[in-house]
Amino acid sequence: MTTRIKRKEHLTKTRRKQILRAALSIFSTRGYGESTMADVAAEAGVGVGTLYNYYKNKRDLLISLVQKLLISEGLINIFDKMADQSSRDFMDSLLEERLEFGFDNVQTILFLFFEIQRDTKLRHQYVQDVVGPLLARIEEYIRLQIKRGDCRKVDERIISRAMVGTIIGSIILYRLEQHSSPFAKAHLKKITHELSSLFMSGLERK
Repeated sequence: MTTRIKRKEHLTKTRRKQILRAALSIFSTRGYGESTMADVAAEAGVGVGTLYNYYKNKRDLLISLVQKLLISEGLINIFDKMADQSSRDFMDSLLEERLEFGFDNVQTILFLFFEIQRDTKLRHQYVQDVVGPLLARIEEYIRLQIKRGDCRKVDERIISRAMVGTIIGSIILYRLEQHSSPFAKAHLKKITHELSSLFMSGLERK
């Protein structure tokens, strides 16, 4: 790969990040419905034509924003390494990464969920492009653990959704309870350990 191509790829990546930061700022302050592509372009310091070179419309921009925020590089790395990890190590890593990300970005995440919920087409696209692939990777992990003998036979479709629901619910409760939340008072490692133990061992006394 030539230096020129590398520079172009770096510029493209940098410009996309610049635009997404601007979109998040505009959507958060004005609301998704009231914002325009021109507003985002102005905030990003680029021309409207340049913006359309990267994103075909406002919905495409919001979906890209959701994907970048909710499917982080850290999460992708965890799934890529899951075959080399024990079931407990993977669970600890997944929960810690998601909860740390969620607690640090709770207001932004809730804003995105609100906007997704309001728009039926956007919600369907979000389920298809973001939630679907994430659930598929968790289901893959569960099947792997069953094959290894580390997990009893379960319906991976239900368990994967229970895991995601627990993470989302914990983030929402953290925001609702704020400083009184045990999530705000406990160390992240402790929270991760408790939830990981719940999924790996359950509550029943052995």
